[in-house]
Amino acid sequence: MKFLDENLLDHLQRPEFKELLASLKTRSYQSGSLLCQPDGTDNQVFIVAHGRARVYLGYEDKEFNIGILSKGDIYSTHTRAFVQSLEEIEILSADVGTFRQKMLDDSEVAKAMIGVLGSMLKNSFTIIEGLVFEDVSSRLLKLFVNEATKHGSPYEEGGVVVKIDLSVEQIALLVGSTRQTVSKILNELFQKGLIKRLERGKYLIPDISELESFSGLRHG
Repeated sequence: MKFLDENLLDHLQRPEFKELLASLKTRSYQSGSLLCQPDGTDNQVFIVAHGRARVYLGYEDKEFNIGILSKGDIYSTHTRAFVQSLEEIEILSADVGTFRQKMLDDSEVAKAMIGVLGSMLKNSFTIIEGLVFEDVSSRLLKLFVNEATKHGSPYEEGGVVVKIDLSVEQIALLVGSTRQTVSKILNELFQKGLIKRLERGKYLIPDISELESFSGLRHG
């Protein structure tokens, strides 16, 4: 769900970024707040310092989630997407002009921004493909498989631990479904032993290959 594997905040702790870091303004938002929206006038670039926010497109009563911004991710407010906090969140922001100059001065900042935009584009096509060709169960299973493959950690008794610290309702938003439907599918997966809940927001996948096979994600 995270856009970047690297944490841009760590990069900005380097001495050469002292002035840039000092120019960033701290802003805090409560859970459920909109950080930006399509008709907004702000022209800012921000880095998530704490918390998470979802990026989504909205049309009438429909929402299409693109992904999750979390600590260290960078984003720009002048897009056609909404950004809504999933919990209390703190961001570091600056005007676009400041970041534009910094992107010219440092390739790592440019690389981070391009990485986010590239991930968003990839996620957008994945969402469209999923909504057209896959059912809710497949989209949910793909979420767990991707998280296990990219961000999972080995479990001492075997398998992979996945941390998806989101409520069932928030997971439902990510896969374009309802809380009731996602809850039902998760319970079925628990009963089959394909996924086990260790604690709130933390799950164990005993065998990723088995989960892939079950979800039809394995190719060839």
